[in-house]
Amino acid sequence: MTSRVFGFGALSRHKRAFVYTLHLAGTFCWFKIFNEHFYELKASDGPSMYPTIHFQGDWLLISKHYKNGRDVGLGDIIVYKKPHDFHSEVAKRVVALPGDYVLKNPPLNGETVVEHDAQMIQVPEAHVWVSGDDAPWSIDSKDYGPVPMGLIIGKALGRVWYPFNYERFENTLKPATMAEQ
Repeated sequence: MTSRVFGFGALSRHKRAFVYTLHLAGTFCWFKIFNEHFYELKASDGPSMYPTIHFQGDWLLISKHYKNGRDVGLGDIIVYKKPHDFHSEVAKRVVALPGDYVLKNPPLNGETVVEHDAQMIQVPEAHVWVSGDDAPWSIDSKDYGPVPMGLIIGKALGRVWYPFNYERFENTLKPATMAEQ
């Protein structure tokens, strides 16, 4: 009865299997296109973005609108391919945009003394400077320099974790102010 309702009543068993396979393939293609061009979920792994992103168990919702650095802003968490290993993808926070100056080896953990080998670097055109939120555990631009925008896969909008919880990422970077003396 149900096969007649869906219009498959006159088809042989092999033809019905073929039609179902086509439907399944179409669904898979739609899913692949959606993941490639719109949104994607990726599992988190590693301590470099803690506490914003947990070591394990979080899934990142990634918007592909920001691919290749399009509309990426200061403080955004981006997912990109590592410059020295194109098979690995990482999530870090953008701390400088093209033309900005950054201190390559900034003091960590509340230190106030800048090391003698610290240097100011200007971020080149079409690059961003990234850093993990847990800087001592992060391998980022301080280790391999500015990241080309062409390696950016997208922007992480938030995290999803079991059993259906979602939290949007907030920009934790605040504008610098001059302290009054």
